Amino acid sequence: MTALVKTITTIVLLVFQYDNWMPGSELSSVDSVSFVGLVLARKGSMGIPHKNMADLNGHPLIHWVLEEMTQSQIFSSIWVSTNDPEVKEYILKNKSGIHVHDRAWYTATDEASSLIAVQEFLSFHSVIETIGLVQATSPFLQRSYLQEATALMKMYNLDSLFSVTRQWKLRWSAVSENEMKSGHWSKPLNFDHKKRPRRQDWSGELVENGMFYFARRQVVLDGMLQGQRSYYIEIPMKHSLEIDTMDDLINANILMKGTTRCQSNQIEVRENKTDISTAANDSQVQVMSK
Repeated sequence: MTALVKTITTIVLLVFQYDNWMPGSELSSVDSVSFVGLVLARKGSMGIPHKNMADLNGHPLIHWVLEEMTQSQIFSSIWVSTNDPEVKEYILKNKSGIHVHDRAWYTATDEASSLIAVQEFLSFHSVIETIGLVQATSPFLQRSYLQEATALMKMYNLDSLFSVTRQWKLRWSAVSENEMKSGHWSKPLNFDHKKRPRRQDWSGELVENGMFYFARRQVVLDGMLQGQRSYYIEIPMKHSLEIDTMDDLINANILMKGTTRCQSNQIEVRENKTDISTAANDSQVQVMSK
C-alpha cells in the first residue's frame, strides 16, 4: 500500500507540474498570495474515534488550533484538508473564512504520511510558495509561536522552520532477551553512564513535537518537510501535549479547566495544586461519534 501511495502521488505531481492543471483545481481568489496555513484532519484515527471532533473543553479538538491560526493573522488563507464529512460540515458551518480541501483517499490511509497529504494539497494550488502545516492534535498552540516562526522565516530566508520541545531524557538502546543471551546489552545513547549528567549540567535535547512545520513549496515537492536552511521554535513543555490517546484527551481537559486567558487571549497554565487523579474522575470527556 505504501508503494502504491507513493506512486500515485508522484504521478499526480508530475501531471500537475507539466500541465499546470488538474480537474477541479481552479484557483480561488484566496490563492492570490503565497503563505497558506494547512491542517490535516483525516478520518479513521486508531487511538480516539473521530479524534479531530473529540470534545475538549466544550469545543471539537480541531477548533483550538484553527482559532489560534486565525488570530495570528499571518496566513493569507487557512485550509483544512479532510476526508471526514463531520469535520467538513463543522468547518463550513462554524468556521467562516476557513476553507475545506477534499482530501484524496490515497493520502488518508493508515500508511500514508503527512508529507504525501501536503504534496497532494499543493498540487491543486500552484501559487502557494510557503505552507504552514499545523497539527490539529496540539490544542495548546499559541498564536505567538506562529508569529515568531513567520518573522524568523522572513528574517533569515529559511527553507523551513518547525516546533521542538527541550527534553532532559537519558536514552538507552533497546535490546531483546535473545540479544542479551548472545551477550548484547543495553547501552546509553546520549550520555556517559560513568558520568551521569545533572539536569543543570547540560542543555538537554531538542525533540520535534509535531505542533507545526513551515516549509517552502520546493522543499515539500522534493519530499521533505525540512530543508537545508532550517531552524526551530522552542515550545515549553506545558504547551507541548499532543492528543493521541484517551489519556492525553483527559489530561488536556484537566489542563484546559485550569487555564485562563489573559488580555492577549493567550493560554496561561495556572499554578495550582489540583489532584490529577481526582480531576480525571470529575472530568467529563466525551467523544462525538456515531
